[in-house]
Amino acid sequence: MNFIDSWIAAKQAADGVAPTAIASDAEFLRRITLDLTGQIPDTATVKAFLADTSATKRQTKIDELLASDAFVDRWTMWFGDLVQNVQVSNNARETYQGRNAYYLWIRESIRANKPYDAMVRELLAGRGDSFTSGAANYVVRQLQNNGPLQDTFDNLAAHSAEKFLGIPLLCLSCHNGAGHLELVNLYLRGKSRNDFWRMAAFFSHTAARPTRVPDPNNPNNMLVKFDVNLNAAGRYRLNTTDGNKTPRQPPAGGSDVATPAFILTGEEPRANEEYRDAYGRMLTADRQFARATVNYLWKEMFGLGLVEPVNAFDLVKLTNQPSHPELLEALADDFIAKHYDLRALLRTIALSSTYQLSARYTPGGWQEAWVSDYARRYPHRLPAETLLDAIAKATSVPVQINANGLGVVTRAMLLPDPLEGRRGVYGRFLDAFGRGDRDDAARTNDSSISQSLALLNDTIVTTRVRRDGNTTVAKVLAASNDPGTIADELFLATLSRKPDEAERQTSIDYLRAGTLGERAEDLQFALLNSLEFLFN
Repeated sequence: MNFIDSWIAAKQAADGVAPTAIASDAEFLRRITLDLTGQIPDTATVKAFLADTSATKRQTKIDELLASDAFVDRWTMWFGDLVQNVQVSNNARETYQGRNAYYLWIRESIRANKPYDAMVRELLAGRGDSFTSGAANYVVRQLQNNGPLQDTFDNLAAHSAEKFLGIPLLCLSCHNGAGHLELVNLYLRGKSRNDFWRMAAFFSHTAARPTRVPDPNNPNNMLVKFDVNLNAAGRYRLNTTDGNKTPRQPPAGGSDVATPAFILTGEEPRANEEYRDAYGRMLTADRQFARATVNYLWKEMFGLGLVEPVNAFDLVKLTNQPSHPELLEALADDFIAKHYDLRALLRTIALSSTYQLSARYTPGGWQEAWVSDYARRYPHRLPAETLLDAIAKATSVPVQINANGLGVVTRAMLLPDPLEGRRGVYGRFLDAFGRGDRDDAARTNDSSISQSLALLNDTIVTTRVRRDGNTTVAKVLAASNDPGTIADELFLATLSRKPDEAERQTSIDYLRAGTLGERAEDLQFALLNSLEFLFN
């Protein structure tokens, strides 16, 4: 137990909700492996963990996963989603080379356990050649190619506030909060377009100069790279009548230049401090940065944020918008005290009894109103890439997808953006399971009929359960013709647990009732199509 459990228990007691029992070792192992690495555990790992009798084996496993390459893969994907790193969007073109530089920068930052505040400051101040300087692509991704420079500055201000502060500022770029946001966000109701313009002015010294260069993969194709640097003469002028925003005009008797000021505090840059450096310093030093980050990560681990939606904090409602206000503040305190260490925060969450509760609610009848009490694990569907990798791992047949400029990857979690492989069979499968496009189609864990049909009919599944080649079914049949052993091994490989007595007997009866090889294929096919496999 840790401080998380104290605050959760207090809320449960106040609501009259009893927590369920702690998850079994098998349930815990599958969950923590999926949440921290985006992978299911292999059979050998499950057997070893179940056989381990040490009192600290869960803590040991958590630490092992946090130190793994698979952890880096999974959280590189998460951050890539957060900042929407993608080679092509409706408004911007990183191209695959810029996308790759950005991806590799994210990956190395996660691998090195770079403090999260330092990581964000580097992004906000990123400079250099977009094909070689990964952080420079934060600016490139938000370039607006069909409007004045101020539109790009607005994009950068709104995006950074949403992703790193959890505050939806975009509507302020077109109109004052008063008269528009009373029913949406009381804090932003008190903010004006001028407040937003001053926030966007932190980016007014930013220049992104394009250069056309040959594509090394196709000399007949020209790509555009950007030199992201300083333009000390740049200003955020209130003089536009075109582009993607309503006209920008100075207040009566006021200047036609908006000067930088942080919207949460009114703080301005220090003397001789470059604007974007100042902005990164202010943003990451503000407590809301810690709140937003711990809320994003809490949702990744539980499927539900303490504040929902995670990008819609109302700072006037910090005592009643979060489901657990005191816990949110305690997590922010801990994150700050541990120097914005992502692994340390995830470890704290994973070690809590709250996180380790079973998905089965045993004290009595379950009520949906109790979801935010965290009295049991609330299952959610596996993300697209995780599901595809789980199918590949369960069946021992890896995927192969070409990632432009990075070569062939053998796990979907290694894809640098969701546009890779889109026209192939794997791309169609990933799209069906809601990977989104990091632009105007958000990632979703919703379920659909098309997903059920894909699991039932797609060759991604049907060819991988065959008893020929190097599949799991083939290996299991080669090792034993005992129906009980075959059932045990297929359950372990697919659901990361042994079958219970009833499941085992049903499986044995089925395997004995026909051709063993065909029936073994059927058994794994059924397990891959079970809700238990599809959900975490």
